[in-house]
Amino acid sequence: MLGRAQSRALSTAAQARKFFVGGNWKCNGTGAEVESWVAALNAGKVLPDVEVVIAPPSLYLDRVSGGLRTDFGVAAQDCFALGGAHTGELSAAMLADAGVGYSIIGHSERRARGETDLEVAEKAAVAAKAGMVVIACIGETLEEREAGKTFEVVTRQLGAYASQMQGLKNVVIAYEPVWAIGSGKVATPEQAQEVHAALRKWISDNVSAEAAAATRIIYGGSVNGANAASLAALPDVDGFLVGGASLKPEFVDIINASNPTGDKAGPVNVAINGYGRIGRMVLRLAEDDPTINIVAVNDPFIDPEYMRYMTAFDTAHGSFHGDVDADGDSLIVNGKPIKVFNEKDPASIPWSSVDAEYVIESTGVFTTLDTANAHLKGGAGKVVISAPSKDAPMFVMGVNEDKYDPSMNIISNASCTTNCLAPMAQVIHDTFGIKRGLMTTVHAMTATQKTVDGPSKKDWRGGRAASANIIPSSTGAAKAVGKVIPALDGLLTGMAFRVPTINVSVVDLTCELTNPASYDAICEAMRNAAATDRLAGILGYTEDDVVSSDFMSDTHSSIFDAKASVCLDDTFVKLVSHYDNEAGYSQRLLDLIKHVDRA
Repeated sequence: MLGRAQSRALSTAAQARKFFVGGNWKCNGTGAEVESWVAALNAGKVLPDVEVVIAPPSLYLDRVSGGLRTDFGVAAQDCFALGGAHTGELSAAMLADAGVGYSIIGHSERRARGETDLEVAEKAAVAAKAGMVVIACIGETLEEREAGKTFEVVTRQLGAYASQMQGLKNVVIAYEPVWAIGSGKVATPEQAQEVHAALRKWISDNVSAEAAAATRIIYGGSVNGANAASLAALPDVDGFLVGGASLKPEFVDIINASNPTGDKAGPVNVAINGYGRIGRMVLRLAEDDPTINIVAVNDPFIDPEYMRYMTAFDTAHGSFHGDVDADGDSLIVNGKPIKVFNEKDPASIPWSSVDAEYVIESTGVFTTLDTANAHLKGGAGKVVISAPSKDAPMFVMGVNEDKYDPSMNIISNASCTTNCLAPMAQVIHDTFGIKRGLMTTVHAMTATQKTVDGPSKKDWRGGRAASANIIPSSTGAAKAVGKVIPALDGLLTGMAFRVPTINVSVVDLTCELTNPASYDAICEAMRNAAATDRLAGILGYTEDDVVSSDFMSDTHSSIFDAKASVCLDDTFVKLVSHYDNEAGYSQRLLDLIKHVDRA
């Protein structure tokens, strides 16, 4: 399976010369320093159309890969080509295990140790064959420059790469004016452009015009915040390989040099209203996602110290994996302060004071356009309701999120059950057609139920002891599917059984198919859908003999159970799918926010 960074390392041709910025950290930093540099990058606002790759010291590859924002890639500083025992070297297979999708090859500091052009090119070919994008370095020394051999040297080095890598696919060429590194001399933008243009012409003449048009040639000289914009404006400079400046705050400016005034993307500022089961799960998941920044929590009934306790310990999901504390009016999570408000009226919450771009409305109270609009009055940018809504547009990730319009400021993430049912129903309907169907959710008990029998005027059965009964209940989840999949509007309805478990539920969709299908064909359709880009991480598939507790803290919306589902005949089927009604739903809230922010 491809690692974290490999999955996003696309072919050079597909990138269409997307601006590329690599940060080569070389042999710098302690573990604590590396983590601080990663945190700074995670907090940076950068252009979304720049490919950014960080090359940390090999000891920290795994740490950086696990902590760096997911829109950045991770590179090795070298990749060994030969088999056998070679002390201190890293193979392509080792790098893949660490989630590394890129490798710097032929850096001037490696060439200075005596590596030949052919040795360097062979290493590049091995790395590319393993699926990595190669940052292939070339460059001339001061002696070669002064002897007038610049073009002879760099084209010879480039030719070696081309001889080993057909079409120069999955290669980014990094020109290092070695003569201007540590010599006191400075390469001018004009000198950089001259060499880059010559390299592109060589590729056109000796490889192909298509390769010349697609291959990115980046500049590996002394790039800094002051000269990056002028270098980025050159027609044949497609990015940078940055050394020391990549360890400084100016690195963000270098990343943005191709369009300094363009819209930047970075961590999204998210606030939570209501610190119940969903609010707390959202915070936990956000702590593992560098693209989400929780800035505030509002709950009129929970002070920061009690919030600390509720965050640290959880019966269903276990103790919090990190540090959590309280200080004054803030919750401190992994050293970061999160402002705590205690307002009952959403309009009184000063969201603007914490720059809350999105508010997750998870009280279960303010679920209409009118009531949720109070958050906008307090300065929130947009509101995502963690419940079905009578009038707010509803979205289910993997199903209809593409229908979102940026003019929508208040939206609903539907319900956890709709999030489980809709992806499964869509796959079945798109593949075989659904004439009609009945859904049952066997649902874990929730905080609104009673510990012992008590009054419940609107729902008498709902007033019975949650831990001692299987309680039939109503649900609008099946009908809500018709709102997110219009083709199924009016074709589905359903009910719920509340059962005495604390978390994880299961959907049973019994439906009549339009087109006959074998059970094997149905399983194949679900398995294939779960592997698509759109439903990866949303729809799961299992053939194991699983039970509900096996899905505790699973962040899929829906996990199809091939062994639990059955068919009466080729048009009448019962399909079973599990879901962690807390973790899966909370993850989709964050995914929906990220989708909206990209839009």
